[in-house]
Amino acid sequence: MEKFTPREWQDALISTVSKNLEEKNKIAIEAPTGSGKTSFILYLAFITGKKLIYLTRTHNEFTRLYEDNQKYFNIPALYLYGKSKLCPLKERWYDSEDDGQKNVCKGCPLKDKTIKLDLKNIRSPESFLEDIEADSTELIRQDVESKALGRDTKGNLVTIKKENVKSYCPYYSVRSNMADAQIIAMTYNYLLNPSIRFNVFHGTEGEEMIDLNECYIVFDEAHNLDSVIENFGRTLQIKTVEKAIDMLVKDFPIETYNSYDRIEANLMLENLLSNMSSTRGTDSLKLFKFSNDFASRIANLESLRTFSDEFEEKNENRPLNKRSRNYLENVYNFLYDYQRMENGSVYSTINNPEKKDLKLKLMYYDTSGYLSFLRDNSVIFMSGTMPSVDHISKVWNMENVLYLKVDSIFKNAGGLKQYHIVNGYTTLGRYRENLDDWAEMLRKYMQFAIDVYSKSDKSVLVAVPSYRILFGDTYTKTPGIGNYLPESMRANCVFENKKISYSYIEKKAKERKIIIFSVHGGKLLEGIQLVNRGKSLISDVIIAGLPLIPLDDYRKDKIKYLEKVLKRNAYNLLYYEFALIKVKQAAGRSTRSPEDTSSIWLCDDRFDEPFWQSNLLPNTK
Repeated sequence: MEKFTPREWQDALISTVSKNLEEKNKIAIEAPTGSGKTSFILYLAFITGKKLIYLTRTHNEFTRLYEDNQKYFNIPALYLYGKSKLCPLKERWYDSEDDGQKNVCKGCPLKDKTIKLDLKNIRSPESFLEDIEADSTELIRQDVESKALGRDTKGNLVTIKKENVKSYCPYYSVRSNMADAQIIAMTYNYLLNPSIRFNVFHGTEGEEMIDLNECYIVFDEAHNLDSVIENFGRTLQIKTVEKAIDMLVKDFPIETYNSYDRIEANLMLENLLSNMSSTRGTDSLKLFKFSNDFASRIANLESLRTFSDEFEEKNENRPLNKRSRNYLENVYNFLYDYQRMENGSVYSTINNPEKKDLKLKLMYYDTSGYLSFLRDNSVIFMSGTMPSVDHISKVWNMENVLYLKVDSIFKNAGGLKQYHIVNGYTTLGRYRENLDDWAEMLRKYMQFAIDVYSKSDKSVLVAVPSYRILFGDTYTKTPGIGNYLPESMRANCVFENKKISYSYIEKKAKERKIIIFSVHGGKLLEGIQLVNRGKSLISDVIIAGLPLIPLDDYRKDKIKYLEKVLKRNAYNLLYYEFALIKVKQAAGRSTRSPEDTSSIWLCDDRFDEPFWQSNLLPNTK
């Protein structure tokens, strides 16, 4: 373990931050990528001794916390994963990986079997996940072999000799160790979703395990909060409704279940399927309106619940290998939430771009409602690209937040970035209507990337607004920037895709400078860290088009909702700010230390507008 030496900004701000947290205040910290936000939080935990709830958007972001903790502090830390990831009895999950699957733990002989974890000697989060699942699986095998555990006639795992059982439940073991951990890392939904929050922070008997009022709550990459909360709502696919109808017909034949509820349930599902089938799906979120007939039938939603509950009973009485997902419950839960939805609505989009499968999504407008429970807690929101003070105050409804912008107080805390507007380029929608004009624009973008690369000191990162602009669209036969890559440059270029790994890109960048083509919102721009001996391997970032979110029905409705609530214009708060965060996030990939310098090329004529002039050009940090 290395000795931790705080950076100038960390040492200067630690007392201010800890004092404000003790007074139950809210703090927003914007610190550039590579300036040490994670080590600062660990330093805070080390200095104060307080328990931290550390929240990230995805499990992948646990890694930086783990690495910095192992390197400098070795504070007892726990990494929380969901049931579906930790459960060793995969047969209990049917064909669903849904953490919300009902009754998955009911009757499980391992539910109350937990172990003590050595929190100071846990391997990396990924290895911990693999280790605890493998260990539990092996102990189950041994217990079955020794006849401490067995299988009943339906295939359920059951206890035979309780005193000899060595097996345990990884999920409940992790939860039972939460009280002993000074740092508990989890994804946003475990804290922000009210029902999940209660289950996580309370025991199986409802007793409180962790008092949030005694913890410091830290939201890492807090610029993601709005998008995460927007997508808390359930989704419903056409195939789910189709399978629910099949289930109703097969398990509850009308000849046997000839009742008002059975007829209503069938009519409701058929009507819902008709509503969805007659809607043309698009990539964007379109406001979805149920027919008047269906709107009247949904009043009898309890008829659907009756058969969902009865199916659940039938399922439990079947052999384990004959059980199946309860599609009736999936439909019921979606419609139940829709009935009670406030400050949001239902929107349609497509589930599969190639098959154009329609799905419905419940989308919320009000972020603040999910954050209101934090009013009396000590909270840090931190990111390299924090939303503005105005956004935090108006959209999140967090007043009197101490906003610390590290690179405005301490120059070059995260390296030096020089922004340049490059005219003659745009990805504005109307330019895509003429295929010849659009093809010429894409060629220009590719040539600019090659020209910058030819003069760059290190690798070049190209950030594109969407996969469609990068790769084109085979359905509409529209080209993308990637179509104009010269064959001679192919060996020096990497394109983001689902299979690409950080290690592969890092290896190539260490061998020679390359061009990395990525997409705003993709995994590369969310977390790529190309460094060699602490210094960035990227010297130039090209913002190839303004990364505005689609102004679809949902975005328009959310803006209208907030303007009604705030009684002011909310366009910049929800539209331009999102793009600004994306630009800064991409730029941040190029500076990983105070010594790094980079050039950020803003290739879209719209960057000449006042909003961008005031927010980017003065910032050469």
